[in-house]
Amino acid sequence: MSGTNAPTPPQVINFNEIPNNIEVPGTYVEIHPNYSQSGLTAYTAKALIIGQMLAAGTAQPNVAYPLYAVAQAENLFGVGSIAAQMASAFIAANPYIAVDIMGVADAVGAAKASQTLTVAGAATAAGTLAVYVQGVRVPVAVNAGDTAAVVAGNLLTALQGTQGLESSASDLGAVITLTALHGGTLGNSLDLRVNYQPGDTTPAGLTVAITAMAGGATDPSVGAALNTIAASWYSDIVMCWVDATNVGLLEAALESRYNAMSKLDAHAYGALGMTYGAGLANQTTLNSRFRSVLLMQNPPQPAWMWAASFAGVCSYYMAQDPSRQLRGLAMPGMLAPARADRFDWTERNLLLADGISTFDVEIDGTVALEKVVTEHLTDAGGVPTVAWHDIMAPKVASRIRYDWISYMALVYPRNKLADDNTVAAEYDTGVATPRRVKNSWAGRSMLYEQYGWIENSQASAQQSYFVRDLTSRNRLNCRLQYIRIGNLMVEGVSLEFQA
Repeated sequence: MSGTNAPTPPQVINFNEIPNNIEVPGTYVEIHPNYSQSGLTAYTAKALIIGQMLAAGTAQPNVAYPLYAVAQAENLFGVGSIAAQMASAFIAANPYIAVDIMGVADAVGAAKASQTLTVAGAATAAGTLAVYVQGVRVPVAVNAGDTAAVVAGNLLTALQGTQGLESSASDLGAVITLTALHGGTLGNSLDLRVNYQPGDTTPAGLTVAITAMAGGATDPSVGAALNTIAASWYSDIVMCWVDATNVGLLEAALESRYNAMSKLDAHAYGALGMTYGAGLANQTTLNSRFRSVLLMQNPPQPAWMWAASFAGVCSYYMAQDPSRQLRGLAMPGMLAPARADRFDWTERNLLLADGISTFDVEIDGTVALEKVVTEHLTDAGGVPTVAWHDIMAPKVASRIRYDWISYMALVYPRNKLADDNTVAAEYDTGVATPRRVKNSWAGRSMLYEQYGWIENSQASAQQSYFVRDLTSRNRLNCRLQYIRIGNLMVEGVSLEFQA
């Protein structure tokens, strides 16, 4: 074999099961896997939904329950509860990954929002009054000659027979009052409208006047709920509240979970049912690397259902490939805002620049994600940065960290540590060295590149550093570098013809 570059065989082979003092003749073979060339470590994606629950629910507040079905969520948190509505939207978007759900009770003394719908006139022709409550179509048959009180009475019966609404209905003559089931500010955003779909018309002779939901006050705190899952693994979290206090608690928890000593990386999702200006103003103090929000102006369905659908879509596809953009992915069951309430290209471009994700509405009315970004705009010194702008940035980093930690635990579980070029490193397979671990990182980087997470792995691996700590003989310090792969989002074209 002279003249070859074959490695020197080790003089010491370490065994886990075969002792070194055997006297009895025989061949002893221990069997174990070699993980050095293994594929990616299986990634356990798991989502968490946090929403308000009703007193009628059987669940204990601030306790996470595995979610299997919408009916189960309704039993746990109450029919029409925010938590149950979020469960419905999430399951519709992502019935595949494991998900837990946690209910938080209304704050003590919280005020409930309410609104009125007033029917006036008398029908001069038969037709159908199409009322949409939180995006749910409630049709009422109208006969010629029906008075406002008759129509309102029939509408009340239809409303009271509609399951899953986050409001109750009562009437006084031709005036129907809808009251949020939950106390707190979320009820103020509940939507009520008529004639959403093409072809819907109010029967001739009748008019319908609607006041906006108002009066809801005092949200519960998510603090206790977050404390109970502080040591639990969740890759994705969706919360119903968007007030500054609860969002602040959530974002602080996300930052803590991402810490090197925690390694419980999670990404959170939210949705804002606000005007363009209010949405921008809401985000001015937020700068999280680990939270993405959508903004919808006057959405038919509650913002928390949008948030749950958003989380369902993102959690599923990011688990499949954390490096791939989410453009064009549908949000099942979400009803688009009316055309006048949709943001134009210029507004969406500015929203993205301010850390707010955007969606498109296709010709058939399907709501599809356009671009998902994080809230992060500036670094710790206040300097603008795009390092964490796309959701793929934290997601790829999390997946690489998750895989590298698992790989090291499998390949170097009980290794000793020595300097490069030492006799011990040359002869003993149980010895790790900076160079050996760097070679492992180079091989792993190549695998990440093959999966399309990163690019130019050879160069970035060479620029990574592995050195023994100066004060501890048992510690290896590493600086791992990678270049995250890009996505084809923008194409600049100069189309020229011969003049």
